[in-house]
Amino acid sequence: MCNTRFVVMASFLLVLGFSSLSSASAKVSSLAFQHDAGSSGRRSEPQRPLKPPFPNGPCGGTIVAIPPEDTFGIDAKLAGNPVLLPPRALYVWLPSDYHQSNDQDNDEQEQKRYPVLYCHDGQNAMEDSSSWTGASWRLAGALTRLKQRKMISQIPIVVMLPSAEGDFVPGVRRRHLEYGDMNNVFAQAHVDFVVETVKPLIDATFRTLVEPHHTFAIGSSLGGQASFHMLLRHPDVFGGVACMSPAFQPATLAAVVSDSNQQQELSLSNNHDYGATWWKDKRIYLDMGGDLNEEKVQWFDMMDHLTPKHWWNPGYFWLDTQLKPSLQAMLLALQLKKIPHSYTTFPGARHNERAWSQRIDRPLMHLFGPSDNAVTDN
Repeated sequence: MCNTRFVVMASFLLVLGFSSLSSASAKVSSLAFQHDAGSSGRRSEPQRPLKPPFPNGPCGGTIVAIPPEDTFGIDAKLAGNPVLLPPRALYVWLPSDYHQSNDQDNDEQEQKRYPVLYCHDGQNAMEDSSSWTGASWRLAGALTRLKQRKMISQIPIVVMLPSAEGDFVPGVRRRHLEYGDMNNVFAQAHVDFVVETVKPLIDATFRTLVEPHHTFAIGSSLGGQASFHMLLRHPDVFGGVACMSPAFQPATLAAVVSDSNQQQELSLSNNHDYGATWWKDKRIYLDMGGDLNEEKVQWFDMMDHLTPKHWWNPGYFWLDTQLKPSLQAMLLALQLKKIPHSYTTFPGARHNERAWSQRIDRPLMHLFGPSDNAVTDN
């Protein structure tokens, strides 16, 4: 009898305890729901932390191809010479909301205009499959994540400028000529082609914000050099530049430290008298990896080879360390001229697209996020 009573009482306590626990859990769940839902009454989606790897591909955006006859074919200057600049297609990435047509926002969306980012080595920017190392910068993925977290005010249209392929003569890469020093006629033709032919076409075809403070360039390695060349040669067109692991050349360095008369000559080529204040209100981002203090570049990184395409190619992974002297010279020039800029180091980082994809959010935040253009070294 005692055993029976004990079993009944134990069962009753067990049921009571389970009910209390369920009630407490329900209250916690209800509180959690209210916390997530806020005033909307709906549970918010969990947000991933902002860290690489960023998504690959266009991320809901649209990629539009511009055939070479629409650009190279109409340029009557040096860029129209196929010996200097071989014709090739260009590609434009439109953000996912570019073609949105929600009923209530349709009129506003039709009027919405976008800043523009001109991207050197555009074939390496978004799609892993098109990159020469099998890994891209994941540019669209980073922009999308930054916008979701409201770390940038607006996603830009991205104009991808594929670099030239092949040799001009045996042993002289066309890319090295187009992205070369400022006194190089190939490099001058490339920069003027983008400004005088490509940009007018982009502005006429898409809903862009055409002012300099909405127009930027980005590049890595020699693409960083070419991007800085654009800013120096056409300060009336570009409002900023991002250079990842840049390979700066002597004439480009000299243009920064030159006196006002020489800089004025560059500016007056576009009928704009910038003189010694060409850098006013510009956003300049520089970074570098390589050996730094105790951090050394690894001679082998398995992650460089886990790609479906070009798995065998890690790029010039060692090169950041060799590029440091020219970058230090640029930093000294910028400091001497008191030109605002941002400089960030990534100890041990390699010189390839996968390494740049690990930090692509940093230059994008500097160009499109809130910034006071203060010099930062870290």
